[in-house]
Amino acid sequence: MIEGKISVTWTEEDYKNLPWSTNAIPEEKFNSTVDPRHYNVGVFMCYDENLLTKYYDAVSVIPLEKKVVAVNKLSPGQILPFHTDKYLKYKSKNNIKETDIIQRVIVFLHDQKAGHQLWIEDRICIGEAGSYFGWDQGTEHMAANLGQEDRYILQVTGVKC
Repeated sequence: MIEGKISVTWTEEDYKNLPWSTNAIPEEKFNSTVDPRHYNVGVFMCYDENLLTKYYDAVSVIPLEKKVVAVNKLSPGQILPFHTDKYLKYKSKNNIKETDIIQRVIVFLHDQKAGHQLWIEDRICIGEAGSYFGWDQGTEHMAANLGQEDRYILQVTGVKC
């Protein structure tokens, strides 16, 4: 598992005021082993690279090539059950070779709140703003918001250096 901490260079307004996709089932998230018909999986995402520049700067210390970032919002009661990602859109848009090792890193944009969960295999990941956790392609993971406040994270996808 990948883990570390980066400097917090963003404010709450930077992620709360993004233009969230109203698509309740974003294409990239469900290029995975999750069947969205069976869960409340309404993840909202923002991929706007112009608006996400500060996040690219913040994650420059994470050793990945061909980085793509997105900010995700999980509202109370939403869950992404254990699954593995297929990265189909990422692979096609970034000319990823079969020999490349794709990694996904989740950066907490705010301090941990009650009910906010990230599991990587059998380990729950807990931390304050700037803490990050990641995995190699093919690793089972899940996220849930069983709390009372929205959960915001930065999702970084890239190729291992």
